Amino acid sequence: MDMTLLVNLGVIVVSSVIVYFASERFAGTSSRLGDYLHLPRSVKGATFDAVSSSLPELLIALFSVIFFQKFEVGIGTIAGSAMFNLLIIPGICVLIAPVAFKVSADIISRDGLFYTMSVFALLAALLYTKSWGIGIPLIFLFMYGWYIKHMYTHTVKYQNNKKPDASVKKISLVSEIGLAFVMLLIIGFATYFLTDHAIQLADALGVAPIIIAFTVVAAATSVPDAVISFVNARNGNIDDAVSNVFGSNIFNVFVGLSIPILLYVFLTGEKVLIAFSNMEIILGLLGSTIIVLLYLAEDHMIDRKEAWYMLGMYALFVVYIVYLSFNPIVLIG
Repeated sequence: MDMTLLVNLGVIVVSSVIVYFASERFAGTSSRLGDYLHLPRSVKGATFDAVSSSLPELLIALFSVIFFQKFEVGIGTIAGSAMFNLLIIPGICVLIAPVAFKVSADIISRDGLFYTMSVFALLAALLYTKSWGIGIPLIFLFMYGWYIKHMYTHTVKYQNNKKPDASVKKISLVSEIGLAFVMLLIIGFATYFLTDHAIQLADALGVAPIIIAFTVVAAATSVPDAVISFVNARNGNIDDAVSNVFGSNIFNVFVGLSIPILLYVFLTGEKVLIAFSNMEIILGLLGSTIIVLLYLAEDHMIDRKEAWYMLGMYALFVVYIVYLSFNPIVLIG
């Protein structure tokens, strides 16, 4: 194997391991802060847990546009992570959960609805224009603010109807915030090299960077989401596991794509060119979203047979995207 390929693969693996351990500690801090604030479990899963586990995707999107001018890497990572989160994480959670994988109606109607909106919004934005200024990011951030408003309303109702849990351990806010900041720096350092060498690996293989982003990078950055959801599933906290999946995907689309664009526009005064020609990725994500929501719509449950279907769908789609990258379809006329 070419030495350049080995170096790129080695850096990607090492960076991914660093991202995993740093994200795990950052997620622990974030979760403790959520418990300290007495948030309902589904809200904590969709906000504190989801945001902390989505930091790698946000930083990759940021570095891809600010330093490498290849924002399609950010979109590919976020779309790939969303599909991994949607199909792989719940699929495995169903297989390892000690209880039936039943999701509350609130999560389906709230988080599932907003996640579906985020996928449609991303698809519409990519079809509408290939150059993004501040308009689309501001719309995305407004929609995320709308989602957070729903979370706030749910939290207020929860706290008004339930006494605070005296078993929640007291924490030092200064220490927890300091630890979170240090972990954020480590994640940032590792994701920069992960982004750089993913682009170099794509060049060495002669494929579009978005393909590496959708497959290798997306899987690597989805590990924190997977760990959080697997732990919740093993403990029987199904709502936590699912709300983390939906919340992570909503954050990735609405915030993970918006902040890098806004920073780039403010720093350069120019719009960002979206060199994105793999619409089958977004259409595949939309199709997967509809299938999973149909599974949940009937009885709010996913059984083991459906879980295996979800794992199989992900594998087949990744194989198709990789095949397509080496055998592109040429349209004539």
